[in-house]
Amino acid sequence: MKSKFAKFIDGTVGAAMIFFAAFAIFRYFIPSTDLVMFCAASITGGILLIGKIRGIRRGEKLALSKAADDMFFEFMFLPDNAPTALLCNALKRRGENAVRHGGGVYVGKSAAYPMFSREADEATTARIIAKAKHFGADKLILLCKAPSRVPNVDGIQVISVIGDDVYTLFASLNALPERKYVGKVQSRGAFKNMFSPDKILRYALLAVLFYFVSRFSRSIVTFVCGALCAALAITAIMLSIVRAAKKRKTN
Repeated sequence: MKSKFAKFIDGTVGAAMIFFAAFAIFRYFIPSTDLVMFCAASITGGILLIGKIRGIRRGEKLALSKAADDMFFEFMFLPDNAPTALLCNALKRRGENAVRHGGGVYVGKSAAYPMFSREADEATTARIIAKAKHFGADKLILLCKAPSRVPNVDGIQVISVIGDDVYTLFASLNALPERKYVGKVQSRGAFKNMFSPDKILRYALLAVLFYFVSRFSRSIVTFVCGALCAALAITAIMLSIVRAAKKRKTN
């Protein structure tokens, strides 16, 4: 994981370095300062956008894994048949003719067996497959916390759903357990995060950088960008002061 300082460098100083490098390259080939500014800003914006998208995808993947771990943790404190009961009830709410047999959920000739609280070894898996065949299933879905070995058995198709995909399935069916032992994380809105105290230095530095670029290039565009960054910095400072005052008053 990157430190806050590393993230600050990537998000602010790194962006400024990319902009100035692109500006220097385009300035060598293009005589028009405004066009150079536009090209440099476009290159910088494109690189930052790609990095932002990749960061969002990494964040979504980490959030999904965290949610899956929380779900499995909650099931640890519930009876062994709790995942089966929640899954069966969720399927019934969807209008499916779901029934429970031998620790699994059956819909027609398909069976689903949650394997959260027991080790998914070959012996355990073989017993579950035998149960599914006994109750007439020709398709078995094993819902596993971790990857497991699935023996080859004639007459039945066995599919493993593992980890994050299990959480996605339960979440889509609204079959998640009630959160009792995992703390509920309060999400912060994008607007609130935009004016968080850690953004003040970033906005101030960007305002200074845009100011010097505007003095060098005499471009109204960079001057406006600098003024906007300065306004964001001032707004973040004022909101931080207000939040600190409210916190002192509450205490």
